[in-house]
Amino acid sequence: MKASKIYLLSATLTTALTVMSCATAPTQSADVKESLKRSLDQANLKDVTVAQDRTKGVVTLGGHVVAESDKSQAASIAKSIAGEQVVANEIAVIPADNASDAKNFNSALDDGIESNLKAALISRKLQDIVKFNVKNNVVTLSGEVVSQQLRTQTETLASEVPNVKQVVNELQVKGQKATSSN
Repeated sequence: MKASKIYLLSATLTTALTVMSCATAPTQSADVKESLKRSLDQANLKDVTVAQDRTKGVVTLGGHVVAESDKSQAASIAKSIAGEQVVANEIAVIPADNASDAKNFNSALDDGIESNLKAALISRKLQDIVKFNVKNNVVTLSGEVVSQQLRTQTETLASEVPNVKQVVNELQVKGQKATSSN
């Protein structure tokens, strides 16, 4: 009788500890990098790169294509495979006949976005808590904010900067995953 009570108590504790460890373990998004890369290659988008942060739930497309339609096609493929994950479309459109000018143009646009966003963050006194990166008209926000409301307001602020095509919001408010606005 004593042995069965000890066994029952042991089994209960083991179950409780397992449930607690699962509840506190960070969830990871499905690994889609390789299947996405294969699909992009099959669509003849071989110069598109794929990076994935499974903890944040973000799939980032990079590299370059020659036309805006190719960039859109890559994003469509990625969204169909990524499921609930955010797809950050940082692909540069660089026409084959004008590569140098296109690269300079994209760089100048990104510099302008950075300056305008920095000024907007300073005006809201957020420059010390919100970090950002700009690549091919995509702004990625990071850091930690005190509320969901501030997280949303910062995303809106970034999306209103001229020439921003997408904001990937990786700002953290205790355990929330990234979001994206197009």
